[in-house]
Order: sequence, then structure tokens, then C-alpha cells
Amino acid sequence: MIRTLTILSLLAVALSSCKPTERTALKKKQNTPVEVPVAQPEPAPVVVELVPAEEPVVVEPPPAAPLSEAADSLLVVSATLQKYNAMQPWEKETPRQSRALGVYVGEGRVLTVGRVVDSATYVELILPDVSRTVPARVLRYDEDLNLALLTVAHEEDASIFDTRTALPLGDALNRGESATYAGLINGVEPVHVDMQAENVGGDKVPLMVMRAARPLPEGQTTGAPVVREGKLSGLGVAYKKQDQLMQVVNAELIQRFLTQETAGVPVLGMQFAPLDDPQFRKYLKLDAAANGLYISKVLPGGSAEAAGLKEGDVVTAVEGMPLDNQGRCEHSRYGLLQASVLLRGMKDMGQELELTISREGETQKLQVRLNRDAVENALFRPQKPGVQPRYVMWGGMLFQPLTSTLVEELRNRNNGLLPLELQLLEQNHAALQAEGYSEPVGLTYVLPTVATQGYDELRFCHLRAVNGKPVSSFEALPALLDEQTDNGLIRLEFNKPPYAVYVERSAVDAVNTQLQQTAIPRLRVVE
Repeated sequence: MIRTLTILSLLAVALSSCKPTERTALKKKQNTPVEVPVAQPEPAPVVVELVPAEEPVVVEPPPAAPLSEAADSLLVVSATLQKYNAMQPWEKETPRQSRALGVYVGEGRVLTVGRVVDSATYVELILPDVSRTVPARVLRYDEDLNLALLTVAHEEDASIFDTRTALPLGDALNRGESATYAGLINGVEPVHVDMQAENVGGDKVPLMVMRAARPLPEGQTTGAPVVREGKLSGLGVAYKKQDQLMQVVNAELIQRFLTQETAGVPVLGMQFAPLDDPQFRKYLKLDAAANGLYISKVLPGGSAEAAGLKEGDVVTAVEGMPLDNQGRCEHSRYGLLQASVLLRGMKDMGQELELTISREGETQKLQVRLNRDAVENALFRPQKPGVQPRYVMWGGMLFQPLTSTLVEELRNRNNGLLPLELQLLEQNHAALQAEGYSEPVGLTYVLPTVATQGYDELRFCHLRAVNGKPVSSFEALPALLDEQTDNGLIRLEFNKPPYAVYVERSAVDAVNTQLQQTAIPRLRVVE
């Protein structure tokens, strides 16, 4: 018995003198209760890592603050849109509501998606919790970049920004990089979803296509910021729910929008054709392995013409980036994309773009100074967004300037096709300008009246002359129509059979009076 006690005593002494092993220490550490502070806002997570004492590691907390600031920069943009009817420009279409998120970028300015305020008759800024709503006005709108910049309509409402945190602009995203979608659930609760830049989209400018790690919450997604390192790297402009893909305007284009005085992106003034068809390459007498974009047309007055580019040239590289036979190049930021998009979205207006071309078997490099002269000097110029279209209603005949906006609308209404007479105008662009036409006037609609009896099928054509005098521009039209003739007849010449018609002025005056009293109070909008 005494021997047994002695052995047990010796064992106890031996065990008590042993130091705990690393495994024993870890076990004790894991079994030790840890007190978690209660009611402290957003505690930084504590990371416990078992490391040797001689190699301490400092664990940085996650960047929670920048994401919170991103949510604090958000507002809701609400607009009432009411476009003019392209075919009846004295009327407006049925109003509709449009909403998107907006990002406060400081100095009383809110960045949002451009199409949300296109043709807006009334715009509001709303705090996410709907605690305050104020009228807003549009500072800048760029249709090409699909961006708009807003502010409050009245200075006394600027205090709505007191609760908002300005989100600074960060670096542009590159393909393969990650960022965070910062939106709202139910308009109030912040939600953050990881995203990765996969490829590029867009037909006017390059848009980064980002895939969300999980579906974005139901509700408003357009206009939400894409954030990296606490800064705005992109703005979401379209979301495809079934694929979890979002198109994002990159920070470099946002920077251009915020700083560039002139709206729009550069237009070189060229039309292209790819070289992926072997028969086409053979017809052009090009090598079977020829790559690039074939220049099928150079528009007069544009930067391409000024740089010396010609029809028949083949663009083989842009800024040293070779093109494949479909006209694509590998861009360091966006990956594989169409060069035609890159030509418009790569640099700012006023800068120079280097094009490598092949002309009659010889390689040349040309510097093209970027501008919008091809648009400003075009036969079909765009209509100013949100402005009432110009028109003259005369005896039941509707005359309108053939803007590119109207031409596009006609295409949309006719499955992408134009009436033959308007197609001829596009094909004879240079010839019409050489004849002195700076803005063609079209007859787009004919009401059946006593003045137009028998002419109701005469529409969608070019009004060339009135009483033998060319209608060189829309501004010249009213004076030509008002000019008195000895016999009281007005001769109108068109590019469509019967090519010339006569209208009695007395009948026109009677119809104009009736229309103005019953249907169209304003018969002319010429400015």
C-alpha cells in the first residue's frame, strides 16, 4: 500500500513539472470561453492565428468602411419621360416613369445612367429611405456614353446632400479584376456583391461586362456603383438577371464625361467591312491571310478624310495593336474587342490616334486627330436630345429635316429598312453636298385634304425644290413656301414619282386655318 502511494505521488510530481505541448496549449485555448463585446457598432473581426512567438503577424481588418461609404453615396433618381412623337412632332407620347440609382460625386452633383433622364419633363432626387424628395435638373447628358450628371433644381434643396458621402473616382477596371457591386435592398439596406470583369460589350464605346458572384437583389440595379478600394471604378448601366452579367461604364469613360466640355465620343467618319470572307479578300486582290478592316467609305469633312485615309485602304493595326480578319484586336484592358468600338472609345477628342494601314501593298502609319467633324458636317445630323423636333405642316403635308435621329426612327418602324427614296439619299451623300444641300428636307406624311388630293401616297421622299429653287436646308423652307406666285400655284419637286406636283395656295391657306383651329395649334417649329 505504501509502495503504491509512493508511485502515485511520484507520477503526480512528474506530471506537474511537465510543460504543455503546442497541441495541449491549442486545446486549452480553444476551450477557453471568449467574451464578445455587446452593442458595439460594426466590430472589426478578430482573427486568431497560432504562430511562433518570434514571428508576430499583424492582421489588417477588412475594408468595411469604403463599402459603407459607397452605400451612403446613393440616391434614387426618378424622372417623368415624355418623348415627342417622331411621326407627329406636334404631339408627345404617353408619359412614363423612369427610375435608377445615382451616385453622389461631390460638389452637389449626382452621377446616373443617361437614358433615365432622356426626354425627361421632370426629375427628382430621393433619399434612399424616402425621407426627402427634391426637384432636380440635368447638368449634362451624353447619349453616347449613356451618362448624366444632375444637381438640385433649387439651391435651398442642396441640404439633401448633407447626409450623403461623396464617392471619389478610382482607377479603371481591367479584364479579370474583381470589384464590388454596392446597391440597396428595398431601397434602404446596403448590399454588396463581389463581381469580376470578364469581357467587353457595347456598340458605341467599350463597356466592361462583369459577372456577379450571386444574383443581384430584386429592385433597382442600374446606376449602382461598382467599387474597388473605396472608390468608384464603374457605373452599372444594364443587368442581365439570368446570366448575372452587368454592363459597366468604366472609370476612364466617367472621367472623360466629367471633364470633357463637348458631349459625345470621337467619330472618325469611316465605314468598314471585315475581311473574314475569303471571296471578298480574293475580290480585293488581298493575300489569303490578310487581316484588318476594309475602309468601304470615307465621309466628307471628317477626321479620317483630313488624315488622308481613302476608300480601299485596309486598317491593319490601331495604336500598334494588330487586327484579325474580323476587325478585332486584343486590348490590354478590355481583351478582344471590335476595333470600330475602340476607335471611338479609346481616346479623348483632340488627341491623336495612330492607324496602321495597307494601301496598294504598302504599309503606312497615319495620325488621326480625333473630333466630331464627321457628325457636324454630315448630311444627316442628330437631333438634340429632349428638344421638340422641327417641322412644318403645310396644307396637310408634313415636312421635316432628315436628321439621323428621324432616319433611325424610320428604320426601327420598318424592320431596319428605309424607304427606297431615303436610301438613295444615303448613297448619294457626297453628290447632294456638292449640289449645295446641307440638310435635306423630307416629306414624311400627307394628310388627305383638299390641298393634297391625289398626293396622299407621296411621302417618305426628299423635297428638292420649291418653285424651282433648291431647298438647301430646313431653315430655308418656310420662306420658300411663303413666296407668292403670279398664278397662285406652288410647284414642289421630289425624288419620287411623279417628281413634281402643283398645289393651290388658296387651298393650302384654308387647310392650314382648319388644322390650326382643330388639331395642330402650332403649324411650324423651325428652331
